[in-house]
Amino acid sequence: MPSKVDQLLAKYELVVNEPWSSSLSGQERIWFLVYDPAEQRKVDLRLGDFETATIKAGKKWAEISLKKCFPTWMAAQAYRDSYFQSPQYIVEQLEGDFKTFAIDYLKKKIANKSTDSDTVIVIKDVSSLFGFIRLSEILKSCDKVFTGRMLIFFPGEFERNQYRLLDARDGWDYLARPITL
Repeated sequence: MPSKVDQLLAKYELVVNEPWSSSLSGQERIWFLVYDPAEQRKVDLRLGDFETATIKAGKKWAEISLKKCFPTWMAAQAYRDSYFQSPQYIVEQLEGDFKTFAIDYLKKKIANKSTDSDTVIVIKDVSSLFGFIRLSEILKSCDKVFTGRMLIFFPGEFERNQYRLLDARDGWDYLARPITL
């Protein structure tokens, strides 16, 4: 029996090989590859297989990690040391300043990639933002800055048109396409 990651890869291959409509909205051009958070390391080890499937489908692969988004923002904060001593003071900054930073961070990362309407922009390490900002807020602000497809590696669940990151937060409705088991 194929592993869960093998099954996800097979589902992804079906999706990436479908004809791509140019009339979809930005939100509809986002794909969520949804998997159990316990499978994260196995998925990470197989990223190359997803890239190979994309290239075999005649598409390009542009990978972006969000792992350094929060540390980059925090390192630039004048009061970072006091935030570690009294974390309650950072909440206001997260809701305003960090949200704007995270949106700009992703937009810049996309702009720095050579992408076109045949590119799959791969967003990984989304769990590194968990607890700081909602992924949906970033994606809704960035869904018009690319023309191909955006593939979100999403450790969580999808149920009744609701996505839940790390199975721990109230979900949100999104027009994105789920790729699930």
